[in-house]
Amino acid sequence: MVDNESAEKLCSLYVNNMHLIVMLIPYIEKKLEKGDKIVTILEDDLNAEVRMLMDKVHLSKIKKEKLKKINWKKNILSLNKISEIKNKIILVKGNYDFIKEVNEALNIKKVKKVINCFDLDTFEKNSREILENHCKILNTLGEKNIPEIFHANIRENRILTK
Repeated sequence: MVDNESAEKLCSLYVNNMHLIVMLIPYIEKKLEKGDKIVTILEDDLNAEVRMLMDKVHLSKIKKEKLKKINWKKNILSLNKISEIKNKIILVKGNYDFIKEVNEALNIKKVKKVINCFDLDTFEKNSREILENHCKILNTLGEKNIPEIFHANIRENRILTK
């Protein structure tokens, strides 16, 4: 289960990189407006998708520049660098083992929030463990408690008991 003394851990599910970016940008833009700092730890590059979306969305030039300044390129950090991150929102995207390794390296008591992004196939294979280790889901509606999304007890949900 999720440790209540730790940073809040959210999971996000996506079909493809563009879907993930479309879902994340409004949330991240709001966090940047509040003054939060975002750090990405990415196993693969998202820069092309972000740039394409920035060309199409109706945001001020200043907001677009703030979003573009986030490192959307593949940027696998060393475990030592990961453990040194403090007071930031951490966005992690990669395969299941990559996300798990990054989360183990994070000093979860020093970061504000961790958002782990899982592709749909990974979620289907590991749904029970993913949901048990996160307190909320981030989707197009924003942060939602897991029971709000699944409307059932995790232990009784057939989708989650594979």
